[in-house]
Amino acid sequence: MVVLAACGTAPPVTVVRTSPGDKSEAIKGDNVKLKRGSQEPFSGARPGFYVVRGQEDWERAWPTDKAPPMPPALDTSSQMLFLAVSDAKDVTRVKVQRVLETGSYLFVWVRETKSGESCTNKSQEHAFDAVVAARADKPVKFFVDEERGESCGDPPVASVECRLMNQQTWSTKVMAQPGDTLECALSATARGKFELVDKVLSMAELPAGSTAKLAFRKGPERAELEVDVYGTYTVHAEAADEAGRRGKATATIDVKPPKTKDVLVQLVWAGFDLRDESDTFPRVNLRVAEEGPRGQRCSADIPIPGLCEVKTRGAYTYMRIPEGTRRLPVSVQFIDERFEKGPGPCVHVWYDGARTAETCDRKHRDADEIWRVGVLDTSNGTLIPDGTPSPAADAGAPVVDPPAKTPAAPAKK
Repeated sequence: MVVLAACGTAPPVTVVRTSPGDKSEAIKGDNVKLKRGSQEPFSGARPGFYVVRGQEDWERAWPTDKAPPMPPALDTSSQMLFLAVSDAKDVTRVKVQRVLETGSYLFVWVRETKSGESCTNKSQEHAFDAVVAARADKPVKFFVDEERGESCGDPPVASVECRLMNQQTWSTKVMAQPGDTLECALSATARGKFELVDKVLSMAELPAGSTAKLAFRKGPERAELEVDVYGTYTVHAEAADEAGRRGKATATIDVKPPKTKDVLVQLVWAGFDLRDESDTFPRVNLRVAEEGPRGQRCSADIPIPGLCEVKTRGAYTYMRIPEGTRRLPVSVQFIDERFEKGPGPCVHVWYDGARTAETCDRKHRDADEIWRVGVLDTSNGTLIPDGTPSPAADAGAPVVDPPAKTPAAPAKK
């Protein structure tokens, strides 16, 4: 039992939560005529059960110092207000059902309706009800019972599957390689009493250094994705119904390097916003060289069979160095200026299916400046940081690029 004490000589107000078989239904008395007008003036009242017969009662029904003016239509000299405000978030409706008057009491029955099974209450304010009756200065007892609303049924279900472009098989888990394009599709079904109102396909997770984005060329439920770095990509699907209930699902795309004794070197990016376009990044050239005064340098611009194979896709470079036991200086040439707080290149090295090295450049770089990454040991995929005295190329020895096919290119120092 909860007693809401009134100040001065105001009759007391008592609140009782009832249960099935409660004896309150046996109370006999005269029905009190109730008038339920506009409810807007009572929005924002604090949770509780109130009888308003004057200004002090009115202010008690509101948070401290936040009581609005009393509605002009409420004449407390001849009327009183019964106000019921639920304190439970899952109560969607409150209704003052009836009032009985006896010789010494006023009895008020209130029903709170809770959200039905699998339903959600989207309202941000507490449910309430207000009714007006002829004034009677007697103690008041509220009887409050609860009922459960109608079930809303199951929430919607969503699913997403992907496939390599131009293949037939769809799956929630796909294997791919850098540069592959995939297609992902969302499907959703409404269940229960509410219709679907929203379906969203989005990227939930990207590997470090990836700028991959979903491209919606066939509507919002179907998207293409080009993977650019090794790692796991997660595509998220979500469907919502009219009640705000959501169904969610994910599909994963695993981009793993092959288990090989060849060394894989990948130039990726860091320090960018996912909204940035990779074609705005500074242009760079990933290079690997042989040691010695007549060593050759291999890059995407000047391929050297037996030294490296290179592919580029946008701002990304993928280099394969054949199996062997060599020490090869790795460098990155900046074709454009790179600002210190802008996107910066990172070099990842993979050997036998595992990443063996990772390093990033965060310095300001002028156009044509060289970032000497380190020396690659091709026997195990390790990268010796720049500054180790053994590599001749890093010590200033010339590295000779071979002549291009057409036209002939001068040797580079």
